[in-house]
Amino acid sequence: MKYTLIALFGLLLAVSSANAADSKAAGGKGTEASKTLHWAGCGITKKAFMKELAAEYERIYGVHFELEGGGATKGIRRVKERSVEIGGSCRPKISGAPEERFVRMTPVAWDALVVMVNKDNPVSNISLRQVKELYEGKITNWKELGG
Repeated sequence: MKYTLIALFGLLLAVSSANAADSKAAGGKGTEASKTLHWAGCGITKKAFMKELAAEYERIYGVHFELEGGGATKGIRRVKERSVEIGGSCRPKISGAPEERFVRMTPVAWDALVVMVNKDNPVSNISLRQVKELYEGKITNWKELGG
């Protein structure tokens, strides 16, 4: 079966509290005495590169990372509640969600996405905005894209 491939790029984000010093003062676990930082986020990110990154960081700087997978949402919201110092997310913050407000997100890497459609699908070209709207459920029918 022949497929049309449309390559896209998604954003991998690291999230951090607005002020790490405040997190430590508020009882966060990333103190100088413990030399441990806690990271929560997407399990795929954890498996793909965080283990190796954390091991190398510890080798160079002597700071250990405790890694906890469980999802992009967990990475953002655990930082917001200050139960971890760093989070990983493969999605942006949800606009208007109070449990994600005031979290600073910094892009650290790009991840590739590939959209495949059946060769008989008459849609031959869509924008990144349209793909985003497909994933968000704003576009629900190929006819909205010219199909």
